[in-house]
Amino acid sequence: MSKLTDEIKIIKWIVLLPIIGVILTSFILTNIFVSSRYEAHNNEIDKLKQTHTLELKNSIKEKIDNLTLLLNENYENEIQRSKHSIKDIVNLGYQHLSLMYKNYSHLPKEELFSFLDERMGKLRFFDNKDGYFFIYDRKSAKVISNAGTPSHVGNSIKNVKDTNGLNFYESFENVFKNNKKEGFTSWHWTRPNSKTIEKKIGFLKLFEPLDIVIGSALYTDDIKKNISKNSIAFLSKLKYPDDSYIFIMDSKGTSILHKNKEIIGVPLSKLDEKIQKNVSSIVNKAIKNKTSFIEYQQSEKLFKGHVPSKKISYVKHVPILDWVIGTGLYNDNLNKEIKRKQELLDKNLQDDISTIVLASLLVTILIIAIILILSRRLKNIFQYYSKSLENSNNKLHKLNEELEQKVKQQVNTLRQKDSLLNQQSKLAAMGEMLGNIAHQWRQPLSAISTLASGIRVKKEVGEISNEDLDKDLQAIVTSTKLLSNTIDDFRNYYSKDKFIKEFKIEDTLNNVLSLISANLANKEIELVFDIDDIYISSYENELIQVLLNILNNAKDALLERETPRYIFITIKKQKENVLIEIYDNAGGIKKDIISRVFEPYFTTKFKSQGTGIGLYMTKNIIDSNLKGKIEVENKSFTYDNQKFKGALFRIKLPFKI
Repeated sequence: MSKLTDEIKIIKWIVLLPIIGVILTSFILTNIFVSSRYEAHNNEIDKLKQTHTLELKNSIKEKIDNLTLLLNENYENEIQRSKHSIKDIVNLGYQHLSLMYKNYSHLPKEELFSFLDERMGKLRFFDNKDGYFFIYDRKSAKVISNAGTPSHVGNSIKNVKDTNGLNFYESFENVFKNNKKEGFTSWHWTRPNSKTIEKKIGFLKLFEPLDIVIGSALYTDDIKKNISKNSIAFLSKLKYPDDSYIFIMDSKGTSILHKNKEIIGVPLSKLDEKIQKNVSSIVNKAIKNKTSFIEYQQSEKLFKGHVPSKKISYVKHVPILDWVIGTGLYNDNLNKEIKRKQELLDKNLQDDISTIVLASLLVTILIIAIILILSRRLKNIFQYYSKSLENSNNKLHKLNEELEQKVKQQVNTLRQKDSLLNQQSKLAAMGEMLGNIAHQWRQPLSAISTLASGIRVKKEVGEISNEDLDKDLQAIVTSTKLLSNTIDDFRNYYSKDKFIKEFKIEDTLNNVLSLISANLANKEIELVFDIDDIYISSYENELIQVLLNILNNAKDALLERETPRYIFITIKKQKENVLIEIYDNAGGIKKDIISRVFEPYFTTKFKSQGTGIGLYMTKNIIDSNLKGKIEVENKSFTYDNQKFKGALFRIKLPFKI
């Protein structure tokens, strides 16, 4: 009876535990989902703020950039229009000069020049009537007429210079080089009735009958004033749907265009102290950086009845007009827009959470109902299994023993496979090494053969001396030592001694290169080094095998491309590791196979050319023996002004294992 009671209790727990588990799981999953949804919601809000702020910044930046582009174009157009205007005026003066010459050419030259000065000096033009003609004689360089500076009439301009040291006569005469009869020039001069020095643009035309030059000019500041006037008139009429406005200041901080008309033309020193600080910051940053985003607190005195608010402005310096032009947006408006979108996201979040909770509740109720239905069948099933449990336990014990034996067999099999892979790797490396030795031996053997043949020929003709014989035999001994050194390097590489020692990585690399340098040189492969002086305590022979495998891989890949062929080797210190990077310019590894290059028996070569275990064993040695890591990726880079792409093998090793 007691056993039956225990079984009933167990059945009850079997029924109750899944129900409790379902309820707890449902609660935990719902809580996790809701928490993640809140986190995603907060991230979305932050992203919304950043994105919306960035969009508005880009909007005001684009607005100002477009306006400055328009101002620059208007300036260039106005310069060209003004040049055409000067040219047209000089052409009119030229026609007037031609008419006077036709009617008064009978007069003596001095009298004719005096007459021309009287007539031409009375002519005035341009809007401010400060335009005039000037005429000079090319031969004598004397001024015939100059209404702007009458004292120059009759004087030579050969040694007259402008305020920047430019010689007028030489500058003017340069216009007429190569048989030109007219052209533009420029110089700096003091404006009449003013002490300011300004740039002038002039047009000169040769009057050949008298070999004299007539010209006129205007001040570029007059052009800028005209551009400024037209530009301000245009910009003041611009209206934007976001109620933003354009403001313009000169380099001294005086407002030229502003929404508040009261501060236009008012010197900066007469404005409120807070406004002065904001304006100075805007002007200084714009002139220094050319363009700048500036955030500042708007002064309450700038707009009456306006609540002070933070403002983000974008300003840009326009050098041709010496203006700082900008626009901005108030953070209050920005925050209102963000808040509106945030409220919409909050509503969506609450709807999502309500849906999630309701769905979770319905699923939980459904699962509990299914469990209660199934529990009625559990009693009979439990009784059946309780009887067969003992038999099953016996069978399971036997099965475990068999499984343990199979595991031991499988482990031994895997170890044998690893040993076979290692042996195959050594055999493959030995094949590569024999090829390298052949290249290393080729030159010494050729030298020995040549020297021996030479000794024999000299002996046959009877022209060999003891000195020549000693010299040739010494050369043969030297070549033989090279062959012996190659054998020593080969023996050291395949040494079975495996012990940890401290060694210099650069020396280890040089040992590797001594085995394959001739092969690389024969394939026209150039090595490029960037190596620090680094010592590590590790298995040197294991590292030699790793470097040989990777360098041979790079060599094989480079043979498939035309020259130039490069292998780059970089060895640097990191905080806790040594970083070795080896990459080439062979074009890289295809994306669909780069993740498989460290798999056993995977190779991109023909079966007759590769076993596919070199890189597998390389990774195995680095991971298991050297306690490091190896990665591979494709790298694009520039070397010797050429762009290349290749496979990069990155090895990280500890300083000490």
